Amino acid sequence: MGGIENIHMKRGSRVLYLGAASGTTVSHVSDIVGPEGIVYAVEFSNRSGRDLLSVAQKRTNIVPVIEDARVPQRYRMIVGMVDVIFSDVAQPDQARILALNAHQYLKDGGHYIISIKASCVDSTATPEAVVASEIENLRSEKLKPLESVTLEPYERDHTVIVGVYRSSPKEDNMETN
Repeated sequence: MGGIENIHMKRGSRVLYLGAASGTTVSHVSDIVGPEGIVYAVEFSNRSGRDLLSVAQKRTNIVPVIEDARVPQRYRMIVGMVDVIFSDVAQPDQARILALNAHQYLKDGGHYIISIKASCVDSTATPEAVVASEIENLRSEKLKPLESVTLEPYERDHTVIVGVYRSSPKEDNMETN
């Protein structure tokens, strides 16, 4: 069975989690980064946000941000530079949402994880075509994919992509040699 080699999160990591929902997966990320790390958890829905606030009360390394991930400038006073962005928003423009946040908060050479829900992006295209298009969208925003894995049979038409932001010129030269 295949999987992702490296999610680039470890103790002490600073993570921006987009699409935090009620905080279930955020709590797992909180465990990974430990008390030395921090998870900025962005959720737009007030209802899910209430649950997220409850989770954050018990976990001091979670900073809940009840805001629209499409407008990252709105939380610039709360969120600092991060090592990793985990994007789990089920929106047609999810690659653009990730890019907006990466340009604002992801350190150069930082990593991202995006869960692409093909039917949320384009229900008329094949999942493979949607993923290929989203990969091109990511590349055009200096978000270089490194690994991907489908979540079949657990989740239908879902692909997780892990990549790096603005990789250093040294890394780029290694690819062309």
